[in-house]
Amino acid sequence: MSTLYTIYVTNNSTAFENFSIFQSQPDLSNLNGVNLAWLAKTGAPGEDLSFDLSDPPAPKDKLLETQPKCWLACGKLEPGTVTDPTQMTDPIEVVFPPGVHAMHVTLNPDSSWTVEPEFN
Repeated sequence: MSTLYTIYVTNNSTAFENFSIFQSQPDLSNLNGVNLAWLAKTGAPGEDLSFDLSDPPAPKDKLLETQPKCWLACGKLEPGTVTDPTQMTDPIEVVFPPGVHAMHVTLNPDSSWTVEPEFN
């Protein structure tokens, strides 16, 4: 059984946002690049969301070994589709420190990100 990792996201912006998880850093500088979203959810202003990372898509099953990490971005995104880099915020890398299984990421009102371990 794999270890359950979770990313909690808080939308502190003033707009509805589509949040997407990527396995590798999306290349926003390449308008012809292929950036596939792994998971995606929409959040209203002030809404909290959660992403379960326990079952990464094949073939990149090594994502959650050793030190799990992924990338989070928001914009006009859909899971499993090619994204338009001009429709995304700057993505943020989310790295799980050893022994931490939940991270909390906040989209701030100025479109900056805050990333910290989530302790329940």
